Amino acid sequence: MIHKFWSAPRLHALLVFVFLLLSAPAFAADDASGFLDLEARMEVFEGDWDRATRPTQPEEGWIPLTNTSFKAGDQRQFIWLRTKLTTSEIVSKPWLLLHPFAQNVHVYVDDVATTADPVTNWSPPNGRPVPHHFIAIPLDEVELVPNTTEHTVHIRVEPHMHINTFFYLLDDRELVNELTFHTALAFALLAIIVIMAVYNLFLYFSVGDRVYLIYVAASVATLVYSAVLTNAIAYFLNAPIFYPKVAVFAGVSSLILHVLLFQRLLDTKQNYPRVHKFANGLSAFGVALIFAAPLLTYNTLVAGWAAVGYTVYLGALILAFPLAKRGNRPARYFLVGWIPYLAAIVLTSFEYASLIEPTNWASYFVPAALSWEMALFSLALASRINILRDERDALQARQIQVSENARKALERSNRIKDDFLNAVSHELRTPLHTIQGQLDLLREAPLNGEQSEAFQQIERANLRVTRQVGGILDFVDAQGEKLLSSPQVFEPQSLFDLLDSEFREAAMAKPVSLTFRLHDEVPAKVSMDGLMLEKVLYQLIDNAVKFTPAGGQVLVQGSLQPDAPALRILITDTGPGIPEDQREKVFQAFIQGEAGLTRRYGGVGLGLPLASSLISALGGQVLLVESSSRGTTLEVTVPYGDVHQAGTDEPSSERPESFSPAPKILVVEDDAANRMIIRKQLERIGVESEGVQNGHEAVEAAMNEPWDLIIMDCQMPIMDGIEATREIRQKAAANLDTPIIAVTANASESFRTQCLEAGMNDYYTKPLRLVQLKRLVADYATD
Repeated sequence: MIHKFWSAPRLHALLVFVFLLLSAPAFAADDASGFLDLEARMEVFEGDWDRATRPTQPEEGWIPLTNTSFKAGDQRQFIWLRTKLTTSEIVSKPWLLLHPFAQNVHVYVDDVATTADPVTNWSPPNGRPVPHHFIAIPLDEVELVPNTTEHTVHIRVEPHMHINTFFYLLDDRELVNELTFHTALAFALLAIIVIMAVYNLFLYFSVGDRVYLIYVAASVATLVYSAVLTNAIAYFLNAPIFYPKVAVFAGVSSLILHVLLFQRLLDTKQNYPRVHKFANGLSAFGVALIFAAPLLTYNTLVAGWAAVGYTVYLGALILAFPLAKRGNRPARYFLVGWIPYLAAIVLTSFEYASLIEPTNWASYFVPAALSWEMALFSLALASRINILRDERDALQARQIQVSENARKALERSNRIKDDFLNAVSHELRTPLHTIQGQLDLLREAPLNGEQSEAFQQIERANLRVTRQVGGILDFVDAQGEKLLSSPQVFEPQSLFDLLDSEFREAAMAKPVSLTFRLHDEVPAKVSMDGLMLEKVLYQLIDNAVKFTPAGGQVLVQGSLQPDAPALRILITDTGPGIPEDQREKVFQAFIQGEAGLTRRYGGVGLGLPLASSLISALGGQVLLVESSSRGTTLEVTVPYGDVHQAGTDEPSSERPESFSPAPKILVVEDDAANRMIIRKQLERIGVESEGVQNGHEAVEAAMNEPWDLIIMDCQMPIMDGIEATREIRQKAAANLDTPIIAVTANASESFRTQCLEAGMNDYYTKPLRLVQLKRLVADYATD
């Protein structure tokens, strides 16, 4: 119901009614009602005098004032006026009111200045005798000569541009009424323009037609122009030197945008193609006038503006009449809005040229007409495109509905996939931690040959599962752009040695010849995320070994990229190659080169997609250099940072075998098996520990006694590890600075950031190896 009431026709009708209600008094009121008009009693000095002090000749050169128009081009810098006032007149009507555009006015009563400084037409209101954009000067601020009934009032005007003024005397009540009314009227006219601009801006976002943006831009230019004409700009901008140029700039801009508007409203491109081109030429001339404004004088600017303006004003009127006669509703709205505007322009020009008497209403002619015009233009726009908008809205609604349904289906599918992968990866890491912990504890146990072989097979299987789970989670993070690299110092040769040892047994089992070569030009140490590069190369080498038949060869070569600080690693195999039509698909998740390969070679199809995602996080790329029936060559390029040995603080690789004195460590873990494993591992390396099963118990333990280190799981019932860390950092006085290390099954980079922001010192993912645990304790739990 409310939406129907505030439909476009009713809103426009309401705005037009408000406009008429506010602006009607401006044309019905009597300017001089109750005012004392001094024009008939005013004299102007026409003698030979051009000084800031009043003319010394008492009578010579003074003539009755016959013209209230003063031009900036006058040879005199100062224009002197005078009149005689009685004491009763000054006392009863102490305020002298001049036109808002009177410039640099100084008033003297019996040779005494009424204000310390001249009052400037565009000086800020708070710098005037009365805080208002009108020029009102108090005459009773000076001490009148006693026993004198008649006083001489001198007025000095220093015009910088053409002005046309009046001279009224008012009492306090009349002044307040006058200024209050003019303030309300000025801002009401500006408010109408603002309301229409905002309304049409909403229409643009609703409909999407650029004509509404043109209307809004025209409204903004018109608003600035009207603010200058009503002198309301003095409330917002304290830079009088710019006002004349601002007026021309805003006026010409408004005119150019009006041309674009009436081209749309009258559809000149279709109805008057030649006129349409001519209007484009006028707009281009107006734009050139704006750019040339700094080089032109004010009078030249006004002349150019008038030449373009009157051509547009009259031409648009002539074009609109035939269309309106044929029943074109936009043209009718255009005429009803355009004719008052044209009349206002003519009246303002007449006053400027002193063809009509000056009035304090002249500055409202154009703003009032512009407010009316903008309201009518808005109606014309609504009338012109209403049907088109409804049709387009219906079409867009159908398209949006189809797109929205497709988007929701895709999001639902992606969410199900990501949730599943995250859940599987997280849930697998917890038991893998238990398996890895038990393997680490069994490693030093006395085993016979058969048991030792079984142990090695279990360890290899566990390592493979751990890598697959980590790869899945890394891939999920990469798709959500949550994967971030953490550069640190590492040795490329050590990485090659590690990969060689990991794949040596698998290569020998096939058998496949596996060779690693690192050129001498590669630096011994570089700055890069070595762990992420290891994951990349692991996936690619694993693929190469997996797809290379028995007796084949896999060669991994490392060198430097020419002319760039980047590693270039080539992985070459003698496998079956990738068919031409499958080369793009192999970089897609869960897809292998041809049907049956999954069953033949195993794997989940994440090798190349995961490697590509990881290398992108490193700022590098994976390219398929060559692939044929004789084998495949992949190229990995990844940038690195130089390491300066003297300025590098490298962590020591040496770790103590035991700790003395034994640190006290709190283990926070909800899974009983994992908690037991971590405590046994700590016991094995000579560390005292206690275990709790949730964050709430961890906070209580931290508040009761100090700890050397807290190992914190994150996803726990009652209170999770992140919240528990915040509580400890805020409340546990004995452990405010105690290192807290996250050991969690969630391996995403975004989750790591949350842990560190909560106050944790470091972050480890499950499964946690014994050697990692020993390094962790050495780094954080010892002095």
